[in-house]
Amino acid sequence: MNMNVNTENLKSAVIAGEGILPVEIAKRLTAGGRAPLVLALRGDTEPFRGIADPLVRLRCPSLSRVIAETRRHRAQNVIMAGRVPKKIIYVPALFDPLTLRLLAKSARDDHSLLASVVRAIEDEGFPVLPYWQILPEFLAPEGRLGHRNLTDSEARDIECGRAVLRATLPCSFGQALVVADGAVVAIEAMEGTDAMIERAGGLSAKGVLVKMMRVDQDPRYDLPTVGPGTIGNMARAGLTCLAVEARRTLIVEPEETFALAERRNIAVWGLPCQSL
Repeated sequence: MNMNVNTENLKSAVIAGEGILPVEIAKRLTAGGRAPLVLALRGDTEPFRGIADPLVRLRCPSLSRVIAETRRHRAQNVIMAGRVPKKIIYVPALFDPLTLRLLAKSARDDHSLLASVVRAIEDEGFPVLPYWQILPEFLAPEGRLGHRNLTDSEARDIECGRAVLRATLPCSFGQALVVADGAVVAIEAMEGTDAMIERAGGLSAKGVLVKMMRVDQDPRYDLPTVGPGTIGNMARAGLTCLAVEARRTLIVEPEETFALAERRNIAVWGLPCQSL
């Protein structure tokens, strides 16, 4: 990933889904001297108070509203970050006519849907920027990231998980999975990683979590993200190891993430980037 981003003196619009990532992005932009327009597609907007200029609550996904607000507040670019529940694509009453037309023309997998949204925004003259360059220190490096090395069993389960993900990722599902003793316990689909972890805990109460991204996934807006919440969910599910792709995964709140992993005795490992 070698895109260059310069947000200095430029007004950004942040389309903010759930989670801490869009908050961290808004904080960094504000600290750099230009508070962003935040278009909050989430219930809790309080974390953006004081770091958004202005804060606009989107009660439903509306591409028309995104474009209109971006233009009205004179933003020059757009940043997309945070979780948006995938199940909303089956509730057409939530969408404006422009978004409905886009959905009708797109495949329903994450890769195609997000790419269509990005094309529509850029067709209106607003480039979509890669958020990872705003928070470069959050990119996972390779090798041991936490307090302990892998056990032999964890290393074998990681390799099993990587082999399975190489097959599932090109099909636009299965960004993460749980493996225990060489068996796939659960694989992520529309429910998201956290729900998949909970499901795995009810099935095995042990194992490793492996999280990767497809090789043609756009790093501007769709990098896998983990953080303290991931570690907490893993601990409750009995999982003992988190393996992510180096340089293709964001670890938000890294100090808290690694401290919690140490307290829960969870290994954290950065894997070499995949090649298919």
